[in-house]
Amino acid sequence: MGVSSKLQQKGVSRRQFEHSLLEMMDDMQRLEQKISLKADEVVFTMAVAHRKEIDRLQEEILTMREEIKELKKNQKDLHMDQSFSLAGRKTRLI
Repeated sequence: MGVSSKLQQKGVSRRQFEHSLLEMMDDMQRLEQKISLKADEVVFTMAVAHRKEIDRLQEEILTMREEIKELKKNQKDLHMDQSFSLAGRKTRLI
């Protein structure tokens, strides 16, 4: 028996090795696909959550703008009422 036949008996055949290697490469490819899919799902979920938060914040900004407009209008009306009230007092004093 030569050295190469002894090594072959202790190890695996070239065919078995290549088959196992191909299976392992297929497994790696499937794992990469699963990881990629999971990453895509996570990114999509985060994007949807961020979009909802942006929409909520935009709605809040619009509401606050309307409230500010209303406050400014009320302040202007109050100022006008005070001006008329003061003007009325001045004409009575004269």
